[in-house]
Amino acid sequence: MTKRFATLSALILLAGCQTELSQSVADSQVPPSASVKSELVRVIRESVGTIGNFVDPQISSVVLLDPKAKTYAFCVRAWHTERKRHPDVVGFSFGNNRLLGAKVNDPRCRDPRLRYYPYPELKAVRGLS
Repeated sequence: MTKRFATLSALILLAGCQTELSQSVADSQVPPSASVKSELVRVIRESVGTIGNFVDPQISSVVLLDPKAKTYAFCVRAWHTERKRHPDVVGFSFGNNRLLGAKVNDPRCRDPRLRYYPYPELKAVRGLS
């Protein structure tokens, strides 16, 4: 369990910092595939188990970050039941069918050009208190 928690922590620390999406990255948006959605749910279940109480989880379009390395990114946002004013957001990068990194409150996830979709699959790892 400690190893899984360390893995998730490492994912969160690996993501790079950028203030917004470039226009070419924003133009590369495609809806998230079922495999992207299920892989994130699998990683969260194996790493931390549950992720707290929230409502209305959403996942963003997938964008191409680095064409040479074939690195992609997407964001997840959800509103906590206690504070519904602003959603929490996490940006994820992935390549070769695996998650490479994550960043809590990634400013790129708040870019208004990024499209979001309902993500009910994430409710499967929501902690119920």
